[in-house]
Amino acid sequence: MKQKEITRIVNKVYPLISANYKSNAKVELYSNIFDRLNVIPAVGEDRAFAEYSWDTNKIYLYTNHLNSEEDIIRSLIHECVHSNQSYEIHEAYYKCDLDYEHHPYEIEAEYEEEKWYKYKIKE
Repeated sequence: MKQKEITRIVNKVYPLISANYKSNAKVELYSNIFDRLNVIPAVGEDRAFAEYSWDTNKIYLYTNHLNSEEDIIRSLIHECVHSNQSYEIHEAYYKCDLDYEHHPYEIEAEYEEEKWYKYKIKE
């Protein structure tokens, strides 16, 4: 998808998503994580769709990996859920040797993603 189309979808759905999830995080678009960090890509580029930063209260969408309206909406929901979670608890779970698939915060965010269709643009 082109960045212009992604921006159009974000502008249309994010106000609803952020209101429903009581998130005031700002959204920024980058082609990928390396673009955001302004570094040379490592071998085997990261496949992340999005990321939430507790430090900046921003959701970063990575446009290289967003191929549909569904991808965008799921990513926004997922990261809005994280914006309401505790960073300290998030990190503590990882210190307990939990991987991404078994992390309670990731499970919660992925569960909420299944509601993406509620935000599908009806034109």
